[in-house]
Amino acid sequence: MQVKLLTPAQWSAAKEKVTRFLYRHSDNRITNAALVALRELPPAQLADSRSGEAPTAAIAVAISSSGKLMACAFAEDCGERACFVVVSPEYRGQGAGSALMRALRRHLGSLTCTVAADNAQSMAMCFRAGMKAVSLHTGPTGKPTLRFEG
Repeated sequence: MQVKLLTPAQWSAAKEKVTRFLYRHSDNRITNAALVALRELPPAQLADSRSGEAPTAAIAVAISSSGKLMACAFAEDCGERACFVVVSPEYRGQGAGSALMRALRRHLGSLTCTVAADNAQSMAMCFRAGMKAVSLHTGPTGKPTLRFEG
Protein backbone atom coordinates (compact mmCIF):
# COMPACT_ATOMS: atom_id res chain seq x y z
CA MET A 1 0.00 0.00 0.00
CA GLN A 2 1.22 3.46 -0.91
CA VAL A 3 -0.07 6.55 0.93
CA LYS A 4 0.02 9.81 -1.01
CA LEU A 5 -0.97 13.37 -0.19
CA LEU A 6 -2.53 14.94 -3.24
CA THR A 7 -1.04 18.13 -4.68
CA PRO A 8 -3.33 20.84 -6.07
CA ALA A 9 -2.73 19.55 -9.62
CA GLN A 10 -3.36 15.92 -8.61
CA TRP A 11 -6.58 16.91 -6.84
CA SER A 12 -7.83 18.78 -9.91
CA ALA A 13 -7.17 15.70 -12.06
CA ALA A 14 -8.60 13.14 -9.61
CA LYS A 15 -11.56 15.07 -8.19
CA GLU A 16 -14.29 13.23 -10.12
CA LYS A 17 -12.80 9.77 -9.51
CA VAL A 18 -12.34 10.43 -5.78
CA THR A 19 -15.83 11.90 -5.44
CA ARG A 20 -17.39 8.83 -7.08
CA PHE A 21 -15.33 6.59 -4.76
CA LEU A 22 -16.59 8.49 -1.70
CA TYR A 23 -20.24 8.26 -2.67
CA ARG A 24 -19.88 4.56 -3.54
CA HIS A 25 -18.09 3.47 -0.35
CA SER A 26 -19.01 5.92 2.45
CA ASP A 27 -22.06 3.92 3.62
CA ASN A 28 -23.87 7.27 4.10
CA ARG A 29 -21.70 8.06 7.14
CA ILE A 30 -20.13 11.25 5.78
CA THR A 31 -22.04 14.44 6.55
CA ASN A 32 -23.34 16.46 3.67
CA ALA A 33 -21.39 19.47 4.99
CA ALA A 34 -18.12 17.53 4.81
CA LEU A 35 -18.81 16.36 1.25
CA VAL A 36 -19.65 19.94 0.21
CA ALA A 37 -16.44 21.20 1.84
CA LEU A 38 -14.43 18.72 -0.24
CA ARG A 39 -16.34 19.38 -3.46
CA GLU A 40 -15.86 23.16 -3.10
CA LEU A 41 -12.23 22.96 -1.96
CA PRO A 42 -10.02 25.33 -3.97
CA PRO A 43 -6.93 23.33 -5.02
CA ALA A 44 -4.68 26.12 -3.69
CA GLN A 45 -5.68 25.15 -0.14
CA LEU A 46 -3.66 21.96 -0.61
CA ALA A 47 -0.44 24.00 -0.83
CA ASP A 48 2.60 21.93 0.01
CA SER A 49 4.35 23.05 3.20
CA ARG A 50 7.55 23.30 1.11
CA SER A 51 5.93 26.24 -0.71
CA GLY A 52 6.33 28.32 2.46
CA GLU A 53 2.59 28.42 3.12
CA ALA A 54 1.02 26.32 5.84
CA PRO A 55 -1.52 23.91 4.34
CA THR A 56 -5.11 24.48 5.45
CA ALA A 57 -6.45 21.27 3.96
CA ALA A 58 -5.17 17.87 2.92
CA ILE A 59 -6.40 14.94 0.87
CA ALA A 60 -4.64 11.62 1.30
CA VAL A 61 -5.19 8.45 -0.70
CA ALA A 62 -4.08 4.86 -0.25
CA ILE A 63 -3.23 2.99 -3.45
CA SER A 64 -2.90 -0.80 -3.61
CA SER A 65 0.12 -2.50 -5.17
CA SER A 66 -2.04 -3.07 -8.26
CA GLY A 67 -2.80 0.66 -8.54
CA LYS A 68 -6.37 0.51 -7.20
CA LEU A 69 -7.76 3.29 -4.97
CA MET A 70 -8.16 1.67 -1.55
CA ALA A 71 -9.08 4.63 0.63
CA CYS A 72 -9.34 8.40 0.76
CA ALA A 73 -9.16 10.87 3.65
CA PHE A 74 -9.83 14.60 3.81
CA ALA A 75 -9.36 17.26 6.47
CA GLU A 76 -9.89 20.99 6.34
CA ASP A 77 -8.78 23.42 9.06
CA CYS A 78 -7.02 20.52 10.82
CA GLY A 79 -10.35 18.69 10.89
CA GLU A 80 -12.34 21.49 12.54
CA ARG A 81 -14.37 22.21 9.37
CA ALA A 82 -14.32 18.70 7.91
CA CYS A 83 -12.57 15.39 8.47
CA PHE A 84 -13.39 11.97 7.09
CA VAL A 85 -11.90 8.70 5.92
CA VAL A 86 -13.52 6.28 3.49
CA VAL A 87 -12.08 2.81 2.87
CA SER A 88 -13.34 0.48 0.15
CA PRO A 89 -15.05 -2.54 1.78
CA GLU A 90 -12.54 -4.99 0.29
CA TYR A 91 -9.66 -3.19 2.07
CA ARG A 92 -11.25 -2.49 5.46
CA GLY A 93 -9.38 -3.82 8.47
CA GLN A 94 -5.97 -3.65 6.74
CA GLY A 95 -4.75 -0.37 8.27
CA ALA A 96 -5.36 1.94 5.31
CA GLY A 97 -7.63 4.31 7.25
CA SER A 98 -5.24 4.65 10.17
CA ALA A 99 -2.32 5.23 7.80
CA LEU A 100 -4.23 8.02 6.06
CA MET A 101 -5.12 9.68 9.37
CA ARG A 102 -1.47 9.61 10.45
CA ALA A 103 -0.48 11.17 7.10
CA LEU A 104 -3.03 13.96 7.56
CA ARG A 105 -1.81 14.60 11.11
CA ARG A 106 1.83 14.81 10.03
CA HIS A 107 1.03 17.11 7.13
CA LEU A 108 -1.33 19.46 8.97
CA GLY A 109 0.45 19.40 12.33
CA SER A 110 -2.65 18.35 14.27
CA LEU A 111 -5.97 16.73 13.52
CA THR A 112 -9.42 16.58 15.06
CA CYS A 113 -12.36 14.50 13.93
CA THR A 114 -15.74 13.42 15.21
CA VAL A 115 -17.20 9.92 15.08
CA ALA A 116 -20.72 8.82 15.91
CA ALA A 117 -20.71 6.49 18.91
CA ASP A 118 -22.43 3.76 16.90
CA ASN A 119 -19.49 3.60 14.46
CA ALA A 120 -17.14 1.29 16.37
CA GLN A 121 -14.90 0.60 13.35
CA SER A 122 -14.16 4.29 12.82
CA MET A 123 -13.51 4.83 16.53
CA ALA A 124 -11.04 1.94 16.50
CA MET A 125 -9.35 3.45 13.42
CA CYS A 126 -8.91 6.76 15.26
CA PHE A 127 -7.37 5.02 18.26
CA ARG A 128 -5.03 3.01 15.99
CA ALA A 129 -3.97 6.29 14.36
CA GLY A 130 -2.84 7.54 17.78
CA MET A 131 -5.74 9.88 18.43
CA LYS A 132 -7.47 10.35 21.77
CA ALA A 133 -11.17 10.75 22.49
CA VAL A 134 -11.50 14.04 24.37
CA SER A 135 -15.22 14.79 24.57
CA LEU A 136 -18.71 13.53 23.87
CA HIS A 137 -21.45 15.66 22.31
CA THR A 138 -24.54 15.35 20.15
CA GLY A 139 -23.53 15.19 16.49
CA PRO A 140 -25.26 16.66 13.44
CA THR A 141 -27.50 13.59 13.09
CA GLY A 142 -28.56 13.70 16.76
CA LYS A 143 -26.37 10.75 17.75
CA PRO A 144 -23.85 10.76 20.61
CA THR A 145 -20.54 11.64 18.96
CA LEU A 146 -16.95 11.45 20.17
CA ARG A 147 -14.42 14.17 19.39
CA PHE A 148 -10.93 12.84 18.69
CA GLU A 149 -7.73 14.87 18.76
CA GLY A 150 -4.20 14.01 17.81
